[in-house]
Amino acid sequence: MRGTDYFMAVSTGRKRVDRAVATLEAVAGPCYPMLFLKLGASEWTPVGEEMLQKVVQGKNKTAALVVCDGDGNSKSMSAFVPADRAKEFSKALELKGVRVYPGDVRLPI
Repeated sequence: MRGTDYFMAVSTGRKRVDRAVATLEAVAGPCYPMLFLKLGASEWTPVGEEMLQKVVQGKNKTAALVVCDGDGNSKSMSAFVPADRAKEFSKALELKGVRVYPGDVRLPI
C-alpha cells in the first residue's frame, strides 16, 4: 500500500471526525476525537460519513456518548459522566436527527 493512500485516508477521516466532534460538543461539551481509519479494514479506509451514536457504559454508574459511523467505528467520544447525563446527551442528539447505532461500537482501546 502506498503512503499517499494512507495520508489521503487519514485526511478524509480527520475531516469526518472533526464534524463528529463538533456535533457531539454541541450537546455534551468538550469531547475527544477517536478513529480516523476504520478498524479491521484490509486497506487504508477512512471512517464513514454516517453519523450514529451510542451510549457506552463505564465504571461506577458512569457512561460516555460516542458518535460512530455505520460500521460502529468511533469518531468522537464525550467524557465519562453519570449515566443519566449521558442518556440526556443521547436524547439531545436524537432530536438533531442522529440515530442510535444498534450494535457495539469500536473503540481504539
